[in-house]
Amino acid sequence: MRRASTQRLFSTSPIARLAAAASPQESTTAGPWADRLSAPRLNRYIVIAEDYSDAGANARRFEVRERHLEQAQNGKRVGRIELGGALLRKDFSEIDEELGPGPHMAGSVLVVLAESIKDVKDRVMKDEYVQGNVWDVEKIKIFPFMQAPLKSVEAGADAAAVEATEQRVGTANATLGQLRQDAAAGKGPKMVTLGALRRLHQSAKSSQ
Repeated sequence: MRRASTQRLFSTSPIARLAAAASPQESTTAGPWADRLSAPRLNRYIVIAEDYSDAGANARRFEVRERHLEQAQNGKRVGRIELGGALLRKDFSEIDEELGPGPHMAGSVLVVLAESIKDVKDRVMKDEYVQGNVWDVEKIKIFPFMQAPLKSVEAGADAAAVEATEQRVGTANATLGQLRQDAAAGKGPKMVTLGALRRLHQSAKSSQ
């Protein structure tokens, strides 16, 4: 009995192999970033992923962008993704307001929490932008990221700074009477007007 021949298609693209290995249900799941933080120690990493530069890369990005954002939102919800966004080929001042930044998107940046670089890489390789042949896997960079201990600015800080500035401006024109009161109270010297200095000089001469 003659066996029916079956044709097998092979691809040298690592992206195609990854997509073929993924189950059909995988793209509809919560995504690689959605599992809750359970490890005793998690570290912060920054992911810089450039898109492919061929003519169809931007179109492929928008084909899977909605699913990518849904899965990234799941990661944000559980605290695994702290920040994410697109890299642009043009500065904001050069972008047409009607077209928007979409045609100029050239990659992505993520700040994530994970156990190790390997953990991050495993998750990145399951991202919709890798499965959809958007990110150039040869150019993906993952760095351990240590956040600087910068203090957050409180809501009233700006108002306090303005008030302090106004006080400094107000004391710049102190009168002679204010100067004497401050000296008697043991306060620091203030800037005085030229007229106040003249009166102070005249007062000193008359007391001699």
